[in-house]
Amino acid sequence: MIGALRHAYPTQVALRAGQWRGHGMSLGRDPEGKVLGILGMGSIGQAIAKRAVAFDMSIIYHNRHPVAPEIEAKFNAKFVSMDELLASSDVISLSLAYTPEAYHMLGKNEFAKMKKGVTIVNTARGQMIDEEALIEALDSGKVWSAGLDVFEGEPKVNPKLLKDERMFLAPHLGAGTIDTYLKMEKAAFNNIESALTKGVLVSIIPEQKGKF
Repeated sequence: MIGALRHAYPTQVALRAGQWRGHGMSLGRDPEGKVLGILGMGSIGQAIAKRAVAFDMSIIYHNRHPVAPEIEAKFNAKFVSMDELLASSDVISLSLAYTPEAYHMLGKNEFAKMKKGVTIVNTARGQMIDEEALIEALDSGKVWSAGLDVFEGEPKVNPKLLKDERMFLAPHLGAGTIDTYLKMEKAAFNNIESALTKGVLVSIIPEQKGKF
């Protein structure tokens, strides 16, 4: 989100090419005072909200159901309809699980409802955004910038996205840290130990329900 708001990519390229700030550098935007619309207020959405609050962003969200009142109070977050989130957000962040119903949940019609100059962040699944519609929205000025960690056809990436300097891109690295990998390994071992010693799992995926 910060990389996309600040248009960080072209300045990094220029610096490494010995051009300092490059030519015709585009100024970025601050997160402070912006409205962050979170699609999917589960554990990841709440982690995003926690960090966004530190940047003095206002939090609105859309979920299948509102979260508990104490969670809303913690982040001063407001549950809104999908249409209200699209119309009110300066930044829209996707952090929900992928289902067939979520395919192209942000498409041409949704981009038309957004504020002019919105920033889009997707760290969920690439199929949730119609990339051709996103490219059209970038070209029209409706979308200011985008930060994508996931793509529709990954590992292949739409060449139009690669060429656009307003895109801050990463190759599906959301969990790609030493610390996170250690936590994931620990969680796996905890699940195995709990299953063998207690007959229950610490965390259950839908396919395991009714078996433990």
